[in-house]
Amino acid sequence: MKKSAYLFTLMLLFSAGCGASNVSVPKRDEAETIQESKQEQNIIVELKQTTDDTNLRDTAYEKALENDMLTGGYLGENTLALQEDIGVQSIEAEAVFLAVNMVYGNLYDKGIMYLKNQTGGANESGIWIGIKEPDENTDELVRLLQKQVDEGKILAKYIHIFKTEYSEKDNRNLMYNVSKALKPMKEADRVSLSINVDTITRTIEIGHDFLTDKQIKDIKKQFAKYDIVIKQDGRMLPLPGEPDVEYPKKAVIREPSKAGAYVMSVSGEGMLIVSAKPADFSKTGGHGEYYGATNYTFPNANKKLKVGQRVLVEASGPIMESYPGQGRAKFVTVLPTYQPNGADLTEAEAVRQAIEKKQDDGGFTATISDVMFNEQNDQWTVTFTETFTFEDKVFNIKVDDQK
Repeated sequence: MKKSAYLFTLMLLFSAGCGASNVSVPKRDEAETIQESKQEQNIIVELKQTTDDTNLRDTAYEKALENDMLTGGYLGENTLALQEDIGVQSIEAEAVFLAVNMVYGNLYDKGIMYLKNQTGGANESGIWIGIKEPDENTDELVRLLQKQVDEGKILAKYIHIFKTEYSEKDNRNLMYNVSKALKPMKEADRVSLSINVDTITRTIEIGHDFLTDKQIKDIKKQFAKYDIVIKQDGRMLPLPGEPDVEYPKKAVIREPSKAGAYVMSVSGEGMLIVSAKPADFSKTGGHGEYYGATNYTFPNANKKLKVGQRVLVEASGPIMESYPGQGRAKFVTVLPTYQPNGADLTEAEAVRQAIEKKQDDGGFTATISDVMFNEQNDQWTVTFTETFTFEDKVFNIKVDDQK
């Protein structure tokens, strides 16, 4: 979501200083309103706005509004609400982070912190600090923040300090218990599973592609005291014996296509695919054309697929951002292969022969940038582009159009 992009930079600041446990941005769809929790009403102390001289804060605010993400339109429409969100995150949230870090080190087992943004659905911008067991450290935190309010560096209205019933550690433990309960239900390694505990409401959020209705009922029964939201991620993972490859009704087409990705290699454990059509990054200062590539875990790929085919892959779970990427395939759709009039071979067969001729040394070094058939010469030309070199090297392999 564009409007949440600017949160990421601030989150890096918080996680770098306090560990990955101190501040959260509630997960919400843009159209969904962020709700208040009842415990936010358990105010420990309210900071007092003791001065009208806020020149220091005003100067910092104007500087915050020079943020390239804001002025460049990357966050969407430059509204007053968005400006206020960014100002609070740049000024009050940073002040709170530094004060908490100085007093507590981190709040992992002491409480929680989270931001709310109007552009994310909240009624007001601000940062909320929940302390599980208020003590003299809480008094010191209040003193440090009130001092900055008195000096006109921050505004009191954006900072909320309340007594929380749980800490970030408690939320992590809840996530662990949910994960432990779900583990016996995972009968395959390729399943997609995500677990999150909402910082504000403690709602358990589960994303999956394998849970049965009975298993969902069991999970809800085990954690009956919590609200649980369970969403299915794409299609359900096929059960043992069910097909996980779809083949086209029309196996051959007469017009060339760059849809999908070429299967470069297959084995009993998986496959390597490379995009047939490149992404162009030159307009954004990148290297130019880029062919995406992914190694997928896919049992018995060598029995279900053939090198040279173009396919679409539905992944189960995230793709690791290496090159090639690493992921788990749930479904594979084989696309129709191109065979021009007058050709004996299909594109898939020609590409397969070209890859066999290339005889790689076992490493992934090339992508397929073009496939052409010359009816006059009765030959296919498969163009490869070598990657992982200082300069891309392009070379052609000829394949005679013979079965």
